[in-house]
Amino acid sequence: VKMRKIFGVIVFLLLLTNCFGNKTQTTGAYKAYDFTFKDLSGTVHKLSDFRGKVVIVQFFGTYCPPCREEMYALEDIHKRFKDRVVVIGLSVDYVGRDISGLKEFAKQMGVSYLVGVASQRAWEEYAYKITGLDTIPQTFIIDKNGLLRFYETGYRPSYAGLIEKAVSKLLGEG
Repeated sequence: VKMRKIFGVIVFLLLLTNCFGNKTQTTGAYKAYDFTFKDLSGTVHKLSDFRGKVVIVQFFGTYCPPCREEMYALEDIHKRFKDRVVVIGLSVDYVGRDISGLKEFAKQMGVSYLVGVASQRAWEEYAYKITGLDTIPQTFIIDKNGLLRFYETGYRPSYAGLIEKAVSKLLGEG
């Protein structure tokens, strides 16, 4: 297991271990790619529709245990910050497939935040261009101005607290 130290979460200097592709990192302030997706009820959304709120975007697979763990943490954040934070879960394993199974999965997971299917372009703009990795989960936090400020790849229970700190920090800005 390869270990290395990295810095993370906006202004905080956090020491994390990098194991099996797990990584938490600030990005600086890059303009987030403005993707469009259809949620499970058929409503079309565009990332820029949520300007003025902090947005968390998770790319996940229904077959992925770490993705499921992170979804519980994201559901908690969604419930606690509902009026100020938008959580979007984008499935990478339902591209081009009937979404009835994805609807059932979201129901079983107790997910009440927005869930849809990731477009190939959104996956490429975030996973390949930002992290350079083809692993899930990958989670991105976008500030109220549409700037990508934080991301993580993989998931560990400690990430829930890091995500919450990043969200709180971004909510306190401007």
